[in-house]
Amino acid sequence: MTLLTRIATAVTVSVIAFPALAATQGEIRAALVGNTFQGDMGGGGYSSYFAEDGTYYDASGSGPYEIIDEGVCYPDTDFGCYQAKIDGTSLEWIKDGESAGFGELLDGDILDLMAQ
Repeated sequence: MTLLTRIATAVTVSVIAFPALAATQGEIRAALVGNTFQGDMGGGGYSSYFAEDGTYYDASGSGPYEIIDEGVCYPDTDFGCYQAKIDGTSLEWIKDGESAGFGELLDGDILDLMAQ
C-alpha cells in the first residue's frame, strides 16, 4: 500500500469513526435566538420560537431557556438540557448522547406569522 493510499484510508476511517461534534454555545445562540425550530422530538412534531429575552414559545405554552456550554437548558422543567448539532438550517437535538429530535431552523418567529 502506498503512503498516499494509507493516508486516504486513515482519513476515511477517521471521518466515519468520529461523528459531528455538538455545536458551541455561540453557534447555538446564533442559530436559535430570534428564530424558530420546527421538527420532531419524541414522536411528535412541534415548532418553538426562541425569543431574545430567554423565553421560548410553542403551541403548549412558554417558559425560560438558557444557552450554556453544554447546550440548551429548560430550567425548572423535566426537559433538562440538550446538545445541538447544527448543519446549515438543520438541527439535531442530542440528549444523553442519543438523538432526541431533528428539524429545521426557520428565520424569525413563524408562530407569530401563522397567528396573523
